[in-house]
Amino acid sequence: MVPASPGGYWRRPAGFVFAAIAALVGVGVVLRLPMLAQAHGGAAFLSVYLFWMVAVAWPLLTAETLFGRVMRQDLPGALYDDVRTRGSTRGWLLIAGLFLLVPLLVVSYYSVIAGWNAAFAVRALGGALAGASADGLSTPFLTLAQDAERSMAWQTIFVVASCVLVARGIRVGIERGAALLLLGGVVLLFLLGILVIRDGDPARVTALWTRWDWGALGWRGVLEALQQALFSAGLGLGMMAAYAGYLPERARPARLTAMVLVGSTVFALIAGSLLMGLLGDMSSAGNGQMALLFVAPVELAVRLDGRLTPGAIYLLMTALSVASTVALLEPLAQFVMARKRCTRVYATTVIGVAVWLLGLVTVLTFGSTVLGELGGRSLFGWLQSFSIRLGAPLALLLMVIYVGRVWSRVELDAALHGHSEPREGPDARPTRRALLMRFMLVYPTRIAAILALVYGLGIADWFIAFWSDT
Repeated sequence: MVPASPGGYWRRPAGFVFAAIAALVGVGVVLRLPMLAQAHGGAAFLSVYLFWMVAVAWPLLTAETLFGRVMRQDLPGALYDDVRTRGSTRGWLLIAGLFLLVPLLVVSYYSVIAGWNAAFAVRALGGALAGASADGLSTPFLTLAQDAERSMAWQTIFVVASCVLVARGIRVGIERGAALLLLGGVVLLFLLGILVIRDGDPARVTALWTRWDWGALGWRGVLEALQQALFSAGLGLGMMAAYAGYLPERARPARLTAMVLVGSTVFALIAGSLLMGLLGDMSSAGNGQMALLFVAPVELAVRLDGRLTPGAIYLLMTALSVASTVALLEPLAQFVMARKRCTRVYATTVIGVAVWLLGLVTVLTFGSTVLGELGGRSLFGWLQSFSIRLGAPLALLLMVIYVGRVWSRVELDAALHGHSEPREGPDARPTRRALLMRFMLVYPTRIAAILALVYGLGIADWFIAFWSDT
């Protein structure tokens, strides 16, 4: 059977589902999904996105969950032990390094942006945003972002709050906190629905998802849908493997991951649709997600001269940010606990300090001239590009190749049925479900991971431009 979890278990499998849903529905998913659909054909984009979620994200997420549940330890440590036990080449340890480095980089700048969210929630509810000038809607954000001291203060508050949840353990901290955050998110969605009817445009909520414009989809829309599906599933960040280590032996990972993907997708679609009903045309935010997040709600506050609507938006974003940050911190805390043989409180403190120090790069990028541009891009831009466009897709691709090449069909079947060792005897042949899962991992998902990596690095655009000029 699968070995016992040294860190305890979820109270019930539903705790894992709720925590995973709250972790995967991040601010980037809620904002970016409707923006991409707006630019690439509405429901046409959504249909391709859902196809990628089923055909690629679900098998990959199931494989990551299986790996975490079978190994019962941090993902980098599990990979290290698996490579050493099998006598495989040590080059596979690059995967372990990426699964440590990428979440650390992501949470370092994500915590700064989340701190700004919390600050704007307080200011919106206090009425400060409603008093902004109609000609200077970006002024509140620029004032905060360019004030390094205030940015550091809000980042510190956010990191400490997230670390407290992680330090309190899987049941008392993460499971209970995720349930409350998800419940609060649902309540805020109901509130936003009422506010859309009162202050927004209810027709816009569903208009995007009923527009089938295949001509606007194109090859770029297909690849954007693939990249967004992998991003929405948190693949390459190790969150699901960390949470899966606390699943009981009889849990069914394939079914649980399907529930997580369905729940997170539905939540993101509802939240994104309601934001469209309140903020208007997503494509109007020409400067991307930062403008949509920190400028459009200010415009709404000025236009309505109100506090509740922008306040509810920023409270929702803050709740989602906390849940995602906790999920990103957990695999890092697991690694420190396993390597240093220390308590969870000590491990979480070490990771929190590291995240805070790395977050200073983002703070100083916006709030100081100390860190200039490098190669035409800020250090914050380089961190974001490396982690999301290179690090996460590369870790994902290597993980797919590892599972497909190193794990046998019998081992994958044993993991699906809750065994740490392959079965022996007449029943040792893998089931059809295991054969299908391995086929998906070896062929379509591997090709999809390569496409996502090539597109994220801009190689596809360079290739098309090259052939267009020749």
